[in-house]
Amino acid sequence: MRILSLVAFVLANLSSFTGWGQIQSGELPPSYLNRSEKNNAQSYTVQLADPNVTAEIAEDAITDQHKDIAWRFGALLPVNYTLSNSGEWKHDDDEGISTWKLKLSFQNAQSINLNFNQFQLSSTAKLFVYNDDFSDILGAITFKNNKKDRLFSIRPIKGSAITIELIVPQNELEQNTVSCNQVIYGYRSIHDKVQKVFQGSGNCNINVNCEEGKNWQDVKRAVAMVTTVNNTRFCTATLINNVRQDTTPYILGAAHCVLRSNSIFIFGYESALCSPNTDGVLSNSISGSGRKAITINFGSDFELRVLSSSPPAGYNVYYAGWNNQNIASTKSVGIHHPTGDVKKISVDNDILTNSAYYAPGVTHWQVSNWEKGTTEGGSSGSALFDANQRIIGQLHGGDASCSNKLQDYYGKFSYSWSTSSDTLRQLKYWLDPDNTGALVLNGLDPNPAPFKADLNLLDIDGIPEFECTQSVQATFRVKNIGNNTVDSFYVDYALNANPVQSIRYANGANRQQIVTFITPNLIPANGRNVLVVSAKTAGLKDQNLTNNTDSIVFNINTGTSDYLYLSFKSDDYGSETSWQLEDFNTNSILYTSPNYPDVNSGVLYTDSLCVYNGCFRFSIFDAIGDGFNDPTNAFGNGYLLITNRLSDTLFFENNFTSSLSADTFCLRNVSSISERRLEANAIIAFPNPIGAGEVLRLNSVNNFSLTLRNVQGQLVSQNSGNQFNVPENLTSGVYFLKISELKSNRILDIKKVLIQ
Repeated sequence: MRILSLVAFVLANLSSFTGWGQIQSGELPPSYLNRSEKNNAQSYTVQLADPNVTAEIAEDAITDQHKDIAWRFGALLPVNYTLSNSGEWKHDDDEGISTWKLKLSFQNAQSINLNFNQFQLSSTAKLFVYNDDFSDILGAITFKNNKKDRLFSIRPIKGSAITIELIVPQNELEQNTVSCNQVIYGYRSIHDKVQKVFQGSGNCNINVNCEEGKNWQDVKRAVAMVTTVNNTRFCTATLINNVRQDTTPYILGAAHCVLRSNSIFIFGYESALCSPNTDGVLSNSISGSGRKAITINFGSDFELRVLSSSPPAGYNVYYAGWNNQNIASTKSVGIHHPTGDVKKISVDNDILTNSAYYAPGVTHWQVSNWEKGTTEGGSSGSALFDANQRIIGQLHGGDASCSNKLQDYYGKFSYSWSTSSDTLRQLKYWLDPDNTGALVLNGLDPNPAPFKADLNLLDIDGIPEFECTQSVQATFRVKNIGNNTVDSFYVDYALNANPVQSIRYANGANRQQIVTFITPNLIPANGRNVLVVSAKTAGLKDQNLTNNTDSIVFNINTGTSDYLYLSFKSDDYGSETSWQLEDFNTNSILYTSPNYPDVNSGVLYTDSLCVYNGCFRFSIFDAIGDGFNDPTNAFGNGYLLITNRLSDTLFFENNFTSSLSADTFCLRNVSSISERRLEANAIIAFPNPIGAGEVLRLNSVNNFSLTLRNVQGQLVSQNSGNQFNVPENLTSGVYFLKISELKSNRILDIKKVLIQ
C-alpha cells in the first residue's frame, strides 16, 4: 500500500527530514511598487456574487456550542480558474518576464482563501496573493511549495478582494501549472478582534502573553491554528517532539477536526500584548501535511500528522514534550485558538479525573473546571499540558465556556500511545521509533537560547489560596531554559520572613529539563501568609535573574474554623449544574463543585465548606441555560441552600431558570472596611422565630417586594412594604422570605424564617 511505503521511507530518513510547504521569501509583489495599477484591474477581475450563508449562520449558532465540531468561518465555492482560462497575461519581452494576474472580488467577504487542485511552479517563478490595500500579503510562494500530490492552499487573506500575481521567466512558462478549484468566502472574520479587548472569543479568555503565560513562552511556540474541512473551519494543533529529537515536524491534533492533506498550519498568531488586544500576524504558515496515525471510532480522538515542511528558523517554533504515563496531573494548562482568535491560555489547578467522552471510562482526562480562562470551538485538538509542561492529551470537546464552569474532555496521550497494536492507530511507533521505552520526553527548542545559564522558577504549587489546616507543603518547579547544562543549583524559600531554607539539586539539569522540589511540612500563621521562593545556580552564573524568584500569598485558618453548610437538590440533569465560591474582595475561587450525575428525580447532596470571617460571592452555573427549576416539572425541580453555623440562610435559590445565578453574603465578625460596609447594609427580619398570624418586620424604612415560600419552593404568600403578615394557617417549620427591590425586582436577600 502507498501509505506503508511512505511510512518506511520516513522511518529510513528521519534524521535528514526535509520538505516544502507554504514557505514565503518575504518579498513584496512588483505591483506594490506601482500601487496605482490596481485601479486598472478591471481586465483581470472576476466579480463573484456573495453566497447566501443564512443557513450556515443558523447552523453555526448551534454547532458553535460543541467543541467536537470544528469552528467554521467560511463557505466553500467550487470554481475553475487556471492560467489559460482566467486572468490576464502581460509579457515584457525586453526583460524576458511574463506576469499573470487574477483578481477575485466579493461585496462583503471578511476574508478569502483558496484551494488549488493543481499547483506546480518552475524554479524561479514567484507567486503572490494580496488584498487591495496591501495590508495582507502572502509571498513570494516559490517552487519550494511544490508537492508530490500537486495540491496547495493559501491561508485566509483579510478583505473582500484578493489578487493572485504570478511572475515567470518566459523560458519557464510551460513549466508552471496553477489551477484553483475552490474559493472560501469568509463570512466570519478572525481579523476584527483587534477592535475588541478579549471579545473575539469569550471575555474570560486570557492572552498567552499575560501573566498566566509568562512561564510558557517557549511551549506556546509549538501551538498552531489549523484550517480544516477544505480550509473552511478552524482547530488547534501542537508540534510534538520525538525520542530521536531530530525536529521531524510531527503535529498532534484531534481526529474530529477532519484535517486534510491541504490543511494550513499557522504559527505565532498571538497578541503581542496582554491588554489591549492586538491582532497577530498570519504569515508563519505551512500548507499541507500527511497523516501518520489516527484513532478508530474516536477512542481518544487523536490524530498525528507530519507537516509537508519543517518550519523555517524564522518561524521560531518549539517541539513540545510529552508524558505517556497514565498519571493524573495535579495542575494542567491548555494553549489554544478559541474561535480562531489569537492564542489563549487556560489554567486548571485541580487534579484531573479519569473519564471517557461524556461517560465513565479511561480514554480521556476530564478537566472539571478552569480556574482561569476556558476553551471554545476552535480550541479543539489543542494540547493539555501537565505541571511539567508535557503533553498529556488533546481537546475532544466539553461544555466549558465563559458562562459556565463545567467540564472539558481531553483524549489521553497515554491511551493513544500504544493501546492499539496497529502502528497507524498509535503514537508510540512514530514518537519512539527505536522502541526505547521512554515514558516522558522534554520539549525541544531548535533555536539557541538568549543566555548560556538561565534558570526559570516555573511555579509554586501545592498550596491553595485558602485552607483549614495546621501545616502545608509546597512544590517548586525549576526549568533550565539556558543553552548549557547546569551542574547543580539551589532553591531558597522563606515563609513569612522566617529564616531562609535551602534545597540543593546536584544531579545536573539539561536544557529544557524541569526539576521538582517538595518542601518539608511548613507551619503557617493563622490568617495571611507569604511564601517567597528563589532558584540560584551553584556554579555557572545565572545570566538572567528576572525569572528566578516568585511568591504567593495564601490564607490559613489554623484555629476554630467557620463553616458553610451547603444543601443542593438536583433536577434530572445534575451534570448541567456547577457552582463556585469566591472571596468577594480578592475574587479568589475558594471552592468549586464536584461533578454531579444525571439521576431521575434528582438527588440531595450536602457539603460543609471551611471558610473565614469575610464576604463571599456564590455562583451557580447551568451549561444548557435552563437552570434546575422547570415550571412544567418535566425534568424535576431542584434548589440550593447555604447556611452558617447559626443556621442563618446566606443563599437560597429555587427559581433558577437561566445559565447563572449569583449573590453575595458575609459572615459575622468581619473586620475589613469593605466587609463592614457590606454587613452594614444587611437587612434584618425580626422577630425570628415568629408565630403564625404575627407581623414580621424589616429594619428599613424602604418598601420591598416580599415573597414567602416553603422548603419545597412553593409560594405561600407575597406582598410589598417593609413588613410581612405571616398567614395564620401556616404550620410550624422553616420558610424562606425573599426580599427584592420593588421596581427592578432585583433580589436583595433571602431570610430563613422559623415559624413556631
